[in-house]
Amino acid sequence: MNAKKAIVLFAIALAVTTAGYFLVFHVGRKGTPRESTKPINYQNATTTPGAGGENKEAGPPGPSPGSSNATGSAIPSAVTTSAASVSVNYVVRDGEIYEVNVTTGVARRLRLFGVNWFGFETRSYVVHGLWARNWEDMLRQIKSLGFNAVRLPFCTYAVENRTFPTGINYNLNPDLRGLTSVEIMEKIVAKANELGIYVLLDYHRLGCDNIEPLWYSDQVTEEKFIETWLSVARRFSKYPNVIGADIRNEPWGATWCTGDPATDWRLAVEKVGSKILEVAPHWLIFVEGTYKSKPEIDSKALYPYSLFWGENLRALRECPVRLPLEKVVYTAHVYGPDVAKQPYFDDPTFPENMPAIWMQNFGYVKLNLSLPLVIGEFGGRYGHGGDPRDKAWQDKFVDWLIQNRICDFFYWSWNPNSGDTGGLLQDDWSSIWADKYQNLQRLMQACKP
Repeated sequence: MNAKKAIVLFAIALAVTTAGYFLVFHVGRKGTPRESTKPINYQNATTTPGAGGENKEAGPPGPSPGSSNATGSAIPSAVTTSAASVSVNYVVRDGEIYEVNVTTGVARRLRLFGVNWFGFETRSYVVHGLWARNWEDMLRQIKSLGFNAVRLPFCTYAVENRTFPTGINYNLNPDLRGLTSVEIMEKIVAKANELGIYVLLDYHRLGCDNIEPLWYSDQVTEEKFIETWLSVARRFSKYPNVIGADIRNEPWGATWCTGDPATDWRLAVEKVGSKILEVAPHWLIFVEGTYKSKPEIDSKALYPYSLFWGENLRALRECPVRLPLEKVVYTAHVYGPDVAKQPYFDDPTFPENMPAIWMQNFGYVKLNLSLPLVIGEFGGRYGHGGDPRDKAWQDKFVDWLIQNRICDFFYWSWNPNSGDTGGLLQDDWSSIWADKYQNLQRLMQACKP
């Protein structure tokens, strides 16, 4: 749970859109924008198209056949060796995420109805619950409930080749015996691809014990952080269901637009994101909010510092991330009374007071700026223990998301063993909390075309 160039890019995109076309830029091997003269055919349908552009109920396309056409010379998605066989490109336009078939140029709007399945970021070095269930059965259950995406948190050591996991019942998961953590992660991603489930990779922790404030630490330098991401991108960019990189979970000690390279999260995202896009140009870069942004902006807000760690996107209007516009997705983490005490939870008008707070902290990104916004984490116990007001908070939040057509989310969490929120799963790792699920179903149903 963590501009001048931008203005020019936006103006170009807007002008081209007005003419009926949308040029796609990407970061080339030298980090310079290039453009395609072939228009993308955007189709306004919620979707999960297959490799041929057909509208399937299942999620992402299956494995690419590896033909030379998959490189898509007219649409710059898969141009590096590591991603040469990928048949899709993920882009954003007018606040929505699209999946582009690089052969046909057809783009279908993508809705992300997801869950967070955590564990790779802990000292288990693997998703949790494998002591109780088979990993494939877990993925199939996620799919059967109508979710089409999984956010996979990881820590540095879990994606190193020499790390082995703990907490697996190998009688239930015999095919995982002898595999390293990153090999298991790859099996999960590959199976998710077969099942039609998108995957967002989330660098959740640097070490696997603590929640560090920045994207580097004494143990994991910025150089190590970048190299870890590049290693992950090289390994996973061949899978068409991997939609992108959530650069760093909840950088709570970072700032935004202060110009200090030691803490400015925007500068870090631009540096790291551009390098990732060199390896995986078809990915999206997910940018979380911070706790603090810029003092002169925070000071004017309602409840200036009563925030959750990944919630603060207030400075974005003044200081957008200067990466190619169609490659950046902003993501907020927000919680209710189960997770932390906030003064607005005690307001006599609660929960009716919440929409104004959500709007100023992150909602305006989608509603006023028409930029893509994904709720990367939200959740709580929903009355099953914890603060009884959490149910009212979650209900109101889903109401607000529906009203404003903010449809893309990853619920925290799938796991029941998140101490402050619990999960969609109950403690038996099999049964679902029906009322939690029904609340999410309201959002998923409302966001269908």
